[in-house]
Amino acid sequence: MALHEQDREDLMREAIALYPRAEFQVPQESEPVFWGQKRSGQYSFYFGGDPVYQFDEQGHLRRAYLDGHLYRTQGNTLARLTKVRTADSSTLERYDLKQAELEDVLHRMADRFTRLQTELEAPDRFQLTEYLADSTEEELREQIQVQIALVLQGATQLAPRIRGKR
Repeated sequence: MALHEQDREDLMREAIALYPRAEFQVPQESEPVFWGQKRSGQYSFYFGGDPVYQFDEQGHLRRAYLDGHLYRTQGNTLARLTKVRTADSSTLERYDLKQAELEDVLHRMADRFTRLQTELEAPDRFQLTEYLADSTEEELREQIQVQIALVLQGATQLAPRIRGKR
């Protein structure tokens, strides 16, 4: 998740940990949407360079990049991580979201995925532009739809705290 739009890599070519992966266009989004899945079952959606959402296998939010900020699950809330640079060091400042802030982030996420789900249900509104997978376009579309449904079912739940991260 690049900090600047121009830093964003070509995900179809460089996101080798994500297989299968696909890029698709829907009318509601000005930029293509990138989706990819890890072997572990975790998956990600990139709506351009921002926002980015990463989920566990059950569709619970693990990490996000929103409005220029990196967020990471703490199990019961999200921590917003901000890189602070000085002349001789670089540190991450952590701020744990309050309940109302967390609910706002999750509500905005659910709203975006609800709109995306609606677009994907209309075959004429979904255009798969590129993909790497061992499945057909139709099977890939179904897999993406299943994962969006999981996100919406678990939209109020966060993944467990990422190990080793406090």
